[in-house]
Amino acid sequence: MELSNRDKAAAIQNSIETETLAEIGLIDPVSYKQHNPHVATGLQAILELHGQMPMDKVYTNVVRKFQDGDIGFVHVDYFLFEPTVAFDIHRFEEGRSVEHWDNLQANPLQRNKSGRTMTDGKTKATDHHKTVANKALVRRFVQEVLIEGNTERRSLYFKDDELIQHNPHMGDGVSAFFSVLEEWKAAGKPQTYHTIHKVLGEGNFVLVLSEGYLHGVHSAFYDLYRVHNDRIIEHWDVIEEIPPVEKRKNDNGKF
Repeated sequence: MELSNRDKAAAIQNSIETETLAEIGLIDPVSYKQHNPHVATGLQAILELHGQMPMDKVYTNVVRKFQDGDIGFVHVDYFLFEPTVAFDIHRFEEGRSVEHWDNLQANPLQRNKSGRTMTDGKTKATDHHKTVANKALVRRFVQEVLIEGNTERRSLYFKDDELIQHNPHMGDGVSAFFSVLEEWKAAGKPQTYHTIHKVLGEGNFVLVLSEGYLHGVHSAFYDLYRVHNDRIIEHWDVIEEIPPVEKRKNDNGKF
């Protein structure tokens, strides 16, 4: 029985720890297109990168796995060169990954103000019949509130002050989330979103890939939201600096 796209994406990332990426045959050796700007395109470049890792320390733990059409995407707790949290996305054709996007962030290995880590919380998708509606809801939130700055509309997307928060610099609550954003803005180091590039979802989980700036640094934002009863209830994110063009190892673009 053929693996689902979510399971294939998980198997690819787990194969880093087991050093079996080439053997499992889930990456197209000819057509694989790489969007990680720190890695050259193609399968061989990944194998060479893995060869540089401290394999006595490396581990991979796929915490969440989802799929959206021909795409499988996973939320992973890693040790690669250091403790790391990431989202990895694979697009499949004829059973093999032909394209890959990711976002990686150092894991602080400490709990946030509400005692949460970057990866704990709910893991299984439900409400599959509401995938399209949930993706549209979350896209509107990011566009209207985070990009356009219409914070007065946030009540349309949350139930009262309920928000389970996994960002390591914040605590639970809608008011706490926007309070931190206001503090950063007042300090001259805002988090600003300006473009949505992708919205992926399965059931009540929606992943948004956006571009913007964090504290003046050109950044990619991967935000995962869990929706409950047509309201956002939980949030995880991974934020990574986008290097300038001259420092990138491929020409495929971050998104």
